[in-house]
Amino acid sequence: MSPVPTHPASSALGHALLIAGDRWNLQITRAVFGGAERFAQLREELGISDAVLSHRLGRLIEDGILDAHPYSTAPPRNEYRLTDLGDDLWLAFIALWNWDRHWAPWARPTTQLRHRTCGHLITAVFGCGGCQAIGVTARDVRTEVDAPLLIDVADRRSRRTAKADAPGMDSSSVLADRWSTFLLAAALEGNRRFGDFQDRLGSISPVTLTDRLAYFVDNDMLIRTPIVDGARRQEYRTTPKSLDFFPVFAALNAWAARHLTEDGRSGLTIVHSAGEHLLEPRYTCNACNAVLRRADTEFSRPTAAGPASS
Repeated sequence: MSPVPTHPASSALGHALLIAGDRWNLQITRAVFGGAERFAQLREELGISDAVLSHRLGRLIEDGILDAHPYSTAPPRNEYRLTDLGDDLWLAFIALWNWDRHWAPWARPTTQLRHRTCGHLITAVFGCGGCQAIGVTARDVRTEVDAPLLIDVADRRSRRTAKADAPGMDSSSVLADRWSTFLLAAALEGNRRFGDFQDRLGSISPVTLTDRLAYFVDNDMLIRTPIVDGARRQEYRTTPKSLDFFPVFAALNAWAARHLTEDGRSGLTIVHSAGEHLLEPRYTCNACNAVLRRADTEFSRPTAAGPASS
């Protein structure tokens, strides 16, 4: 496995968000998961400039997500393959793929997920490996945030503006802005009022909070409702679209705890309320109900005949 460099982050999850919280990083890694490994393939599939692609590939190699493997010496050309560290992001990318398929039709993935064990094109079902529960949602857990994680989100070096990245919201545009990411996490915890979000996020400014709340309302991730009938004060409630983002957080958090810290603490503790144990993110196959393993799953592109999905 390629070594993981030190990043300006105080927590493992903060480190993970510095890696994953870049729109091009996510799209390049997603394309490699789907089988595009050469520079020209990536450029064509993503519509990205040579300069930006070269820069992001270099960053992903530095971050230990990709390795470069020469396949031609005249001229020198590389294939870009996932390292063990990058390959273990597959659970997070299934979560991202699932969410985009349902909630970002303008950016819907062209890849399909195949379970080699049963041979079907599938929809992955989120659950907990600790108790074998399926269909686990944000309403079934509680979270505890370590202080260093809030230091990371407030760090100016890690901020990006989600609205500048895309004409609409897809999963990568949520992760591409640290305040948006943690605002959504706070909403999934059950925070509803402006003051609750301020207390939860600590150093967020009222202007930034107002902007991010409006962004989520405009994109149907939150609903603004009066606190009581006829009142001017309002609160923000989650929607099915925002609740479905929870597996992305859970999978990325578990990856950070496994790989980016020595003590197993990511900065965010997710407890599965049924049984009061740490959530162990996993997916099962909706066709055969087996637990999905990396070696038994593949992202593939549809054939010209367009095979029917399960």
